[in-house]
Amino acid sequence: MQVKSYTDLKALIQALAGVSSFTTEEDSKILSFVNRRAAEAYNLSPSWSRYLVISEERTLTSGNVIPYTEASKDDIGEFIRIHRTQAFQKNSALEYDFYVDANGANILNITNDNDTSAFVTYKKELPTFTADSTDFPLEFFYFVAHASYADFLRMDGQHGKALTEEQIAKNYLDIELEKIDIRSNNNSINHKFSTYVNRQSR
Repeated sequence: MQVKSYTDLKALIQALAGVSSFTTEEDSKILSFVNRRAAEAYNLSPSWSRYLVISEERTLTSGNVIPYTEASKDDIGEFIRIHRTQAFQKNSALEYDFYVDANGANILNITNDNDTSAFVTYKKELPTFTADSTDFPLEFFYFVAHASYADFLRMDGQHGKALTEEQIAKNYLDIELEKIDIRSNNNSINHKFSTYVNRQSR
């Protein structure tokens, strides 16, 4: 997947602002705006390809809990679906109902007390970007640049210009979200159909 550096992102924001550099205080605020806007984009869809992990085996703790963290695996930012066996392959898999609390995902309909793991489809946790980051997602790049610049304009009291930049940013993000919708119409990762077949124990 394509990435840009934070240096590239800041350079674009500087170009939009028409300056060759920001003050130290402005640099700090821009970085804060960037992380806030990246989180906004991240939270708008469970299906960003970069962060989506499909049916990964995770260990059950305390009988029926899947924690957010497990050694040698990515931290879970959002639970999407949980199955008893490997899902989205040739055979159907029992899908679990669950609720999420501070400990992780609590599975409600475990049918076999001897099960020690489950298969989780989840969204990886969003990293915090720094001035040294070289892995900024290209799909967020233009949205975050224009939205952060809009925040910068608001900070400077230029609310009319900020609204224009906000709309430009929204257009960039809408294009990326539309790509996700097109892909989602062709697969079943996020489409859950409750039937007897996918509820029965195998």
